[in-house]
Amino acid sequence: MAPLCMFGKEVDIYSSPFCGCCIKWGDYLQNNGYKVTHHKNDDFMAIKEKYKIAPQNQSCHTGVIEGYAVEGHVPLSAINWLLENKPKDVVGISTPGMPIGSPGMEQGNTKEEYPVVLLYKNGDSKTFAIYKGDELIKQVF
Repeated sequence: MAPLCMFGKEVDIYSSPFCGCCIKWGDYLQNNGYKVTHHKNDDFMAIKEKYKIAPQNQSCHTGVIEGYAVEGHVPLSAINWLLENKPKDVVGISTPGMPIGSPGMEQGNTKEEYPVVLLYKNGDSKTFAIYKGDELIKQVF
């Protein structure tokens, strides 16, 4: 169950018309109190360019929440941290690639460890935390 403060938040998700895992990540957020709007079109890369998300930090979809880019299958606790702290030098947060077991990428009980990175306005990125599934393993930042 999501914290009460999360109910009523909105997310716009930009993705290819052919991506199914993006819908699953949206369902994950919706099940945790978000109002989800999907924007499926062939120009979904434009949002990545707008937020200057470097290729090594990209995934199959980009969410926008309260003006922050949320790239890929980012777990709810990482999103919550971003929205609670609102770092001024950060444009977003990313789960690069498509790690098995991350929210929306569930494959039975298989779960890879993966980094979640902060995306800075100057184009830099820094590991925020390591997750396995949607479980925080180690917070780095």
